[in-house]
Amino acid sequence: MAKSREFLVAGCIALMFTVLFYHQSIGLNLLIFESVLLSLIWYFTPVKKITGSGWLLTAGVLVTAIFTLVHASAFVIAMNVISLLLWSGWLLLPAGRSLVSFAILAIANLAYGPMNTINQLMALTKQSDRSRHRLRQAVYFVLPVMVILFFLLIYSASNPYFSRVVEELLRFPGQWLEQLLAHVNFALIGVLFLGSWTSVIFIFRKQAGKIPAWDENTPETLQRQRPTESRGGFRMLALKSEYRAGLFLLVVLNLLILFQNVLDIWFVWFNFEWNGQYLRQFVHEGTYLLILSILISIGIILWLYRGNLNFLKGNDFLRRLSYAWLVQNMVLVISVSIRNGWYIYHYALAYKRIAVFVFLALTFIGLIMVMVKVANFKTSFYLLRVNAIAAFTIVVLTSLVNWDVVIARYNFSRYQKAFVHLDWLCTLSDKALPYLDKTKDELEKIRQVRDRNFSFDHQYMSPVEYHKIIQKRKQDFIRDYENRRFLSFNLADYRAWRELTKMN
Repeated sequence: MAKSREFLVAGCIALMFTVLFYHQSIGLNLLIFESVLLSLIWYFTPVKKITGSGWLLTAGVLVTAIFTLVHASAFVIAMNVISLLLWSGWLLLPAGRSLVSFAILAIANLAYGPMNTINQLMALTKQSDRSRHRLRQAVYFVLPVMVILFFLLIYSASNPYFSRVVEELLRFPGQWLEQLLAHVNFALIGVLFLGSWTSVIFIFRKQAGKIPAWDENTPETLQRQRPTESRGGFRMLALKSEYRAGLFLLVVLNLLILFQNVLDIWFVWFNFEWNGQYLRQFVHEGTYLLILSILISIGIILWLYRGNLNFLKGNDFLRRLSYAWLVQNMVLVISVSIRNGWYIYHYALAYKRIAVFVFLALTFIGLIMVMVKVANFKTSFYLLRVNAIAAFTIVVLTSLVNWDVVIARYNFSRYQKAFVHLDWLCTLSDKALPYLDKTKDELEKIRQVRDRNFSFDHQYMSPVEYHKIIQKRKQDFIRDYENRRFLSFNLADYRAWRELTKMN
């Protein structure tokens, strides 16, 4: 792409971003912007060969953009931004293998892209040396000013007399500056700046660092390291000592986790009894500690099979112990899932409880991949690559669900058996308002069931207060929605508005 055309395209992208998002909510505008952006990038810088990771990231951007139009939850918008950022990293290394490489390149490009834009602009105006000199002079001036302001703030905060003198000196400049800033549209400037930054990281993207070489040259299969003759005997003794230490460690750990799993299977899987307790230790502390133990377990296997122990003759027993240890950790993952399930059964859905299931699914996949690594002599790079793909795929798929609506519908439908936390439910997004809107009689009935089934010292929100908050939110949402323009459209908000206006 010719340099002048690059600046023209970047300017058009920044202008389009500003028009689509200034004073708009996220919705249809995101799908329009990213469809045009991806089309422009494909047209001006076509990729000769697209790898599986490239297709995955492209699908991630498009699918999350489409589902932003469907329900525009904060989760799906966040995943769209992450997918687009990873896609920008993939453009820097289309033949790359790891999403981790793309992530590092993308983050670096957030700074390298604007810097490359300045350099290209200087080269285009044919004043590169002079411009760089002026820019360097400006930096040398700005840095001391920032240091002076920093100490001025410290001294003003620490000494009231100093502070009064500074306030007196800055009164007139401050008034003039306040009048000047009153005419500045900071919202427009902010959107334009974000649009410009977005355009330059794609149009003037720049690859930097050693990541490409690391991604290209790191093997996925372990190679046996041949010991030198002078130290071969010593290394073999050390390797056998490591093998014996590994045997002892895994035998004891397998016995410990077997005892843990037997207890969980008996008391959690089949004989769990709830008598109204809060389940805090059972779920909160217990779940997090068990997840930590699973992650440490994975770390132990990775440490044992990091090198030549993989190729030691007669290590079959250690390998079988490792498989047993990993399988038992999978059983532990299932136990933690059941704990979380019991928690949801008695205390309904919440973000963290859903997140625990997602994390456990990723952990289960990670344990399977560790088994594959041990069985096929794979490197940690391989493990990092496949787990990154699994994590990205599962989290993107999870973001496609409108969880606020799911939570509101599920929690109120289970009020006879599960705790309905009105304090928290009233904070869910506007998309869930039709399912949060309950009559005073319904709320009073829920309160009576809650007080009968649960006895806590904490004072929770009353039905009257909850009803008042939801009614106020309904009015605000309907008024706000009817003042929106079509670029802010998303299907979930439209459905919520339609249902709420029907009720009125």
